[in-house]
Amino acid sequence: MTHLNDTMPTNLLATHRKYAHLTKEERVMIATLKSQGLSNRAIGRQLGVNHQTINNELKRGTVRQIRRQKFNGKTYDYPYHIYSYEAGQNIYLKCHQRSGRPRLYYRSKRFLQLADQLMLGEFDEHRYSPQAAIYKARDLMSDDSLIPKSVVTLYQWINEGVLRTSNLDLFEKPKRKHHRTHPQAKRCLGPNIAQRPQTADQRSEIGHWELDTVQGQKNGNDSVVLVMTDRLSRVNITSKIAGKTAHAVNQFFINLRQKMGTDAYYRIFKTITSDNGSEFSELTQVHDHVFYADPYSPWERGSNEINNRFLRKEITKGEAINNYSGAQIIATNDWMNHYPRAMFNGHSSMDIYRKAFYQEISQLHQQIINWSVLFI
Repeated sequence: MTHLNDTMPTNLLATHRKYAHLTKEERVMIATLKSQGLSNRAIGRQLGVNHQTINNELKRGTVRQIRRQKFNGKTYDYPYHIYSYEAGQNIYLKCHQRSGRPRLYYRSKRFLQLADQLMLGEFDEHRYSPQAAIYKARDLMSDDSLIPKSVVTLYQWINEGVLRTSNLDLFEKPKRKHHRTHPQAKRCLGPNIAQRPQTADQRSEIGHWELDTVQGQKNGNDSVVLVMTDRLSRVNITSKIAGKTAHAVNQFFINLRQKMGTDAYYRIFKTITSDNGSEFSELTQVHDHVFYADPYSPWERGSNEINNRFLRKEITKGEAINNYSGAQIIATNDWMNHYPRAMFNGHSSMDIYRKAFYQEISQLHQQIINWSVLFI
C-alpha cells in the first residue's frame, strides 16, 4: 500500500480548526484517504477531528453508482457505493442555508406593509425616514417583537429588496454631500457666534434659536418661510412672511413681541443665531441678543439646516411659496415638531421642549407663559 505521506503534503494534515465545520478541502482529503483504505479513526487522526465526524460525513456524502460490463452480448449493471466530496459539499451547503433562525421579515408582514406606507407617504401623506418608521410602528403595532430593534436591519431589508421602498425613495440618503470650502469674502453682519453664551453652545437650556429663511421662486415677488429652531429641543417655529427682506423679518419679530409681551418674549428668545443673509442685516435693531455664524459655515446652524430639509419634504424646491397657504405651512411645522426623533429615543421635539419649558418655569418660580402662540 502506498504510504499517505508519499501522496499528500504533511502541511495539509491535522489542520482542522476546533469547533468549525468541515471545509471543501477537508472533504477532498477524506475522499483521498478513504480510497487508500484508511479507517474512520485513522482519517480522523490525520485531519484532527473526531472519528464520528468522519462517519457522519461519509454517510452524508456517499452516493450510489453503477458499473456496467458487457459479456456475451449482454450488459450487466453492478451497483456500488462510494463517498463523493462534491455530494458531501452540496448537501452541507443546502443544509447550512436552512440553519439558524428564520429571517424576521418572514414573520413581519404587517410591519413591512406599514413601513412601506410610512416611508412612501401613503399613511398620512408624509414621508418618514426608516428610523422614524420604526418609532411610529411601535406606537401603532401591539407586538414589538415583529419590529426590527435596529434601523440598520431595516436599511438592510431595503437594500435586499424585501420592501417596496428603495433607496431612491428615501429623502436623505441619495443627497448626502461633502462640505465645499469657500473663500472668506463675505463679512459678518454683527456679533460673531464666538461671542454667544456658553449655555447656547452647550445646548444646556431652551431659548437659544437658530434662524434662516426658505425660498420658493427667486424672482423677488414670492413670499418666503421664516424658520426658527431651538438648539436644545430642535422644536421649530415657521411663518410665511412677505419676502426675503430685512423689513419683513424685523416685522415678524416686532409682531411676535407685541403678541407675547416684552418680558415673556425675552424669556422665550434668549439668543438668536442667523447666517449673514441680507434679510438679517437689521435684526439687531429689534432683538438684543443676535449672533451671526461665520460666512459659508451652515454647520454652525446645523439644527436649523436639518429642519429646513424636513420642510423641503413638503415645500418643493423651486415652487412658489405663494402657492402654499399659511395653514399648510403651520400644519407641516406641527408634523415636524411631533415627528419621532432618533436622538430623543423616539420622542418628538415638542415633547422635549414642553418638558424643558415647564421645568425652567417651575425652577424660576415665574408665571406661566402661553408659549403655544409661537406655533399657530
